[in-house]
Amino acid sequence: MSDRVYVAKLPKTSSEIISEAKAALNPSLYVKPLTTNRPFTPRERVFFCNRRTNRPPSAFKLQQVQLQEKKKTSCTKLPALYNTKYSTANNLDCKKEIKRQTQSSSPNTTRRRSNSDVANNANISRKKISSLSFPLSIDTLLKNHYEQNMYDHEYMSHENEINEARALCFDVHTDCLWIVSLIETKMKKNFETSEMCSLLNKLAMAIKRENLSVIRDENKKETILKTVFKLVNTSPDDELTVHILLVLLQMQVTGKYLATVCKLIFKISRLDKNDNLFLETNILTLFVDILGLATPHEDSESLIYGYGALKFLTMNPDLMERAMNNGCLSLMLLHLKMINLERTERQILPETINHVLYQLTGTLRNVVNDRKFYVELLSSGGLMTIYRALELFSGDIDVVTNISRILSIMSTDEKCCEALVECWSNVSVLMSVIEKYPGQEEIVVRITYALGNILTNNENARHQLYETHCSMGTFLNLMQLYLEKDLNNISRDVKFNIVEDVLIKIIRVIVNMSIQPEIGAKLVKVADDYHPVHKVKECEQFLDSLLTILRRKSIDENEELVLAALAALNNLSYYADMSNPNCGPFGARQLDITQALSLLLTTRNHFCKVEVARVFGNLTRSATVRDYLLETSGLLAVTNCLDSGDIELLVVCCGVLVNMTSDENNRQAFKNYNGVSKMVNILRSSGERNWTLSSLICQTLWNVCSDSDSFPGDPIVVLDTLVKLTDEEQLFGELLSSDEEKVAEYKQWEDFASVATNLLEWLDELLEGRFDNIEQ
Repeated sequence: MSDRVYVAKLPKTSSEIISEAKAALNPSLYVKPLTTNRPFTPRERVFFCNRRTNRPPSAFKLQQVQLQEKKKTSCTKLPALYNTKYSTANNLDCKKEIKRQTQSSSPNTTRRRSNSDVANNANISRKKISSLSFPLSIDTLLKNHYEQNMYDHEYMSHENEINEARALCFDVHTDCLWIVSLIETKMKKNFETSEMCSLLNKLAMAIKRENLSVIRDENKKETILKTVFKLVNTSPDDELTVHILLVLLQMQVTGKYLATVCKLIFKISRLDKNDNLFLETNILTLFVDILGLATPHEDSESLIYGYGALKFLTMNPDLMERAMNNGCLSLMLLHLKMINLERTERQILPETINHVLYQLTGTLRNVVNDRKFYVELLSSGGLMTIYRALELFSGDIDVVTNISRILSIMSTDEKCCEALVECWSNVSVLMSVIEKYPGQEEIVVRITYALGNILTNNENARHQLYETHCSMGTFLNLMQLYLEKDLNNISRDVKFNIVEDVLIKIIRVIVNMSIQPEIGAKLVKVADDYHPVHKVKECEQFLDSLLTILRRKSIDENEELVLAALAALNNLSYYADMSNPNCGPFGARQLDITQALSLLLTTRNHFCKVEVARVFGNLTRSATVRDYLLETSGLLAVTNCLDSGDIELLVVCCGVLVNMTSDENNRQAFKNYNGVSKMVNILRSSGERNWTLSSLICQTLWNVCSDSDSFPGDPIVVLDTLVKLTDEEQLFGELLSSDEEKVAEYKQWEDFASVATNLLEWLDELLEGRFDNIEQ
């Protein structure tokens, strides 16, 4: 880079370049990884995207999921009650009371139960209620419900009125079927939602108390389901539906009834305004539990809508937290493993399993948005399972899109990157996905983003990817494809230009791969017995694309893309042999690159100016480039950057000037541009705060003065400054080995002192009178 002293004009060998690169991977002066923003993903509650047909509908009629009766049954009349404790007189009183209540309103007229109605019912004395010819439990009344005879419906209507009055008067643990009868009565009237929700809550609690008896008693279970499904079709109110679902979930329904539950929950979850209904009840906890009873093969319809609902609900952080606390992540990974296993055993799977996988991976994409779940994902081998699903279902574009989003998000975590490298022992999976869907921006941008993250810190990953057959060719062909799309203004009407983002991510993969010294040297190597011609052609193709970007794109409108192209040129030119125009692709195109960069030297964009200076720090190792910059006022532009006051820009510009002042013509021009005095001022004001910058300044001043018998300025000022900056005892005192930060600074100071001492000695000799001509 720019701070290497240009002394001899002999070309550096590849081994020398690699050795220098290894020592320079950490400092920002040299090759460095490229960072970028995560691809944009819209957060919308969408069931399926529009890329494929034959998807399950997101809208459905509830009649499609009604209870299917096993057989037509009939009922019998209630048996006569012969218990002696109920007297005939009491029975007559009871019947008179029923007749009086039922005759008070016309059978064809419906009305709401007001507070006065409740009060009138409550006036029935405890004594009279206790003397009714009905047991407190309705089980006995209905035990012959499915025999061949029918109930007297008028008689049952009277009974429901009595039961309702009894329930309102006493806070007792009621039987499930008793509450069902009250619900049936309410359904015949214009009921209020809150009133019906209260009854459904009581029914859910009763079912919970009678859990086993309800589950095992098919007659009781079917009676409850018949009433509940009738209520579903009666009212579309979402709040009422949630309370209906609480009843169904407490019953632990399976099969077609589970599919009904999942569709109802899906229907409610589509609107984010309904999230509070899930937060205010325990429906989500029960829902996760009941999904654990399903399998992807046998209950695919249930899981399609079940995971579709969870995909919507996990967009709410509070609901996602609740679902995860109830084991939702473990359940999803279990279902994912089951799907993977079935795919390995069967070549052709029902399409419904792919639909389940799409919803499941969509839910996982929401989950991995929260880093606190990464520990469980990694410890359970979940990332390996997800990666395996990508390999097995690479033909499903929607599933691939979801998994690419998961990998994109998780690759932002260092531990996840390490786990991904372990997963991708066969890295060709990712490459084959890119090759299979080259025109799918949403897939390509995410996989290349994940690759760029992985390559940032993982040396093994860089080698694996570079050595994968035709990997560079694949990336370069993609780059050419999307560059043509971008230049043809495709997707220019889109608010977020994903085409340009794909270009950035592809460049970043190559940049981050090239920070490995061996790979970087191979990318720019000249053809020989071990480096075929097509590899050289790849580098030339990459250079052509980068130059097209620099010439056709504006730093003001396409800042990130231009900066990515400059970072690529910086990393690759670092390894290039710039001394011989015929040695390698960079040597052959050095003037083209220099011309494109020169147009950006005077930009007002600070980041762009820094990156351009970095590249020139490498390119100015070539005499041809140095001469070009002198002739086109490039040296003046770099010298003017010394007035910026920005340390980062000063460092890279001083690196360029070290190389530029290696030529006699450039030294004189540098003096004429007042460069020496500018550097002396920087050394006095910032020397102690940045030893790298001070070292580069001393090296430039040494180049300017080393073959001269005079100093262009006041040597005493420089001498005094160097004396202070090289005073080890005053600067560091007793160095403590335990102070790592101090040790690191001391090492930087030593590098500075080795250069500054030469300049100090030369100035000292100058002031002692060894040279007679001191330029004023």
